[in-house]
Amino acid sequence: MSIPEFLIFLYLAAGVFYFTFLAIAGHFYKPLPKVPNGKQNRFAVFVPGYKEDSIIVSVINQLLTLTYPRHLFDIIVIADSFQEKTIKELSSLPIILLQPKFEKSSKARSLNFAFQTLPETYDIVVILDADNVVHPDFLDRLNQYMQNNVAAVQMQRVAKNTDTSFAVLDACSEAISNHIFRKGQYAIGLSASLIGSGMSFRYTLLKEIISKIESVYEDREIQFALAKQETKIHYVEEILVYDEKIDNPQAFQNQRRRWVYAQVMSLFDNFIPGHIMLFKGNLSFYNFSVLNNIFPPRVLLLGLLLIIPVIATLLNSTLAMYWWILTGTYIFCLLISIPAKLYTRKLLVATFSIPLAFIKMIQAFFKMKGASKFIHTTHTKVGVDSVFKNDNHH
Repeated sequence: MSIPEFLIFLYLAAGVFYFTFLAIAGHFYKPLPKVPNGKQNRFAVFVPGYKEDSIIVSVINQLLTLTYPRHLFDIIVIADSFQEKTIKELSSLPIILLQPKFEKSSKARSLNFAFQTLPETYDIVVILDADNVVHPDFLDRLNQYMQNNVAAVQMQRVAKNTDTSFAVLDACSEAISNHIFRKGQYAIGLSASLIGSGMSFRYTLLKEIISKIESVYEDREIQFALAKQETKIHYVEEILVYDEKIDNPQAFQNQRRRWVYAQVMSLFDNFIPGHIMLFKGNLSFYNFSVLNNIFPPRVLLLGLLLIIPVIATLLNSTLAMYWWILTGTYIFCLLISIPAKLYTRKLLVATFSIPLAFIKMIQAFFKMKGASKFIHTTHTKVGVDSVFKNDNHH
């Protein structure tokens, strides 16, 4: 055993302990109580999109089927760089259409543009991505949770598509994140992590926060700001938001490149403030700023824990047995975080794509420098009926 090997073991073991602790805690998650007969809030449903011409009209038509009282919500499409044909189609729909023009596009800028343009006549703002679809009773259900002192909610985002092995892996990754970083964190009293869509906030609260955000990882910045002022982010598993999953290796690499950049920069910018907040007793901020970011992404960690034990065994390392125990513990952590409905033949087939996903994560890590600019993920999956089929969301 060498000192470098021992230090690497301690670092990865700390990561496995952290993820496994939250994975177990996730099974003790208790949902936020709803208030069935509370105030009827007025909602602004923001749908920011960048060049989403292929799906936006279908998605908005689906949102127009929401059963919440029509005078109590507006759908606001923030159409950045859309084609004229799409703008014409959207203009014919009963929505508010905003058309910002940016030299450098970003979701934060689109949201800020909307807040600056609209009057403050709303109680709650909901953020959906241009590919997201929801059930017709989405706002009726959300309104039951956005009561009393609840200021921020992250809903459960689930896969809209599982048509390729990479889409299945991405769906599992989302489900694991929901279990660990939302249910797990929430179960032990911390704020749940935000995902970027399927989020809901008090209107004036988010307006103030977003006005100060310029980065391309606005969801992390929002949760830092909320944690700093000790505003809890609640997780509502019951409300589903369907999201298109990455279905090919190159798109996976591009998306993860942006995510890895956000993780590294969040750690770099908030490492010292995170520890200061820890000494002040602000555990949610410390968790968001340090613990969420200091360990390798899960696919990368899995790859390392499948490779290192083999090398340690071949080299007769005294830590070899402990490496295998660590690998087994981490696999256990992942398995208990995946919901039963995802254990299908598709998942078995998709596991053969894990080595390629590991390689793409390594490539994403070394190519993350250019990810400080906005990286667009193209969406093409429109179908709504197939998404809701056999879905017992009630």
